[in-house]
Amino acid sequence: MEHVGCDLCGAEESVVVASQTDRLHGTTTAFFSVVRCTACGLHYLNPRPDVSEIGRHYADGYSFHGVASPLRRAAARALAWLANSPLAAPFGMLPFLGRRLAAHLKPALADPVRVHLARGGPGPFLDIGCGSGAHAHFWGERGSLQAYRALTDVAGLETAAGARQALASTGITAYAALDEVPPQARFGVIRMNWSLEHVHAPSAYFDFIAQRLAAGGRAVIAVPNYDGMLYRLAPDCVEVPVHLYHFRPADIAAYAARHGLRVIETVTFSYPQMFVAAAAAGLLPPSFSRFENFSNARALARALSAIDAAGMGNDMVVILERAQH
Repeated sequence: MEHVGCDLCGAEESVVVASQTDRLHGTTTAFFSVVRCTACGLHYLNPRPDVSEIGRHYADGYSFHGVASPLRRAAARALAWLANSPLAAPFGMLPFLGRRLAAHLKPALADPVRVHLARGGPGPFLDIGCGSGAHAHFWGERGSLQAYRALTDVAGLETAAGARQALASTGITAYAALDEVPPQARFGVIRMNWSLEHVHAPSAYFDFIAQRLAAGGRAVIAVPNYDGMLYRLAPDCVEVPVHLYHFRPADIAAYAARHGLRVIETVTFSYPQMFVAAAAAGLLPPSFSRFENFSNARALARALSAIDAAGMGNDMVVILERAQH
């Protein structure tokens, strides 16, 4: 375990705002503290596992490091389509199917990588924390490295050796660390897809993005939003110790400003399954399990849309570009 200061502003003083153990993956019974920097407000884990320790806290088969079978992928695609289609209501009344559909309810959100490339924005694409390249959290298979190969040249950065091997077997270059990326390489899109919260030094990644974005390029940062409604209800509803940082939109904007980047757009969003999963893990009251029911989940999704628009969605996507001088 290591004690650290604030990665954003360098201050050493902080206050504890929450304490939690690994309720989601069960890799440890130790408790970890989320602290808030008293100077800039950044929330982070302190003390925390160091680089040599953190690997043991990723459960075997951590979801995005592996590759699901074709049958499971097809089933997931079908359920996701049905859950978010006008046909969902009658199927949702069937007990054996309703819960599965409720788990796939999510807001419509355009994929910013595809939008950028469709508008003629430059490539190539670098995915930092890409997993096995077969599936991207929230964006699914269409947002994966494998899918983007049809649009531009792609590369990944992934610390898990097994995931890198899976990528290599498909012909995709995958680096293990920032310093392995060739110094001359420039990218039209750099994405950190729910990976920035896992790294030990976010400032190093913002510095990399600022240096490696091509002219007209975009960076896409997707992370949990610690200003979100879920975390307002339960500040200890956090995925520790693998999430080392707990960002708010203001934090991402502050990092961007410090590294010569500009925020173009910030979108926050939520989906019912997060509340259900948190209740199942004992992080929210059991009453939230009622949203396993499809009709209840759909009603919650409608209510969440107004909360999302107010900036209190449980996740956020921030799009950045290099600041003009």
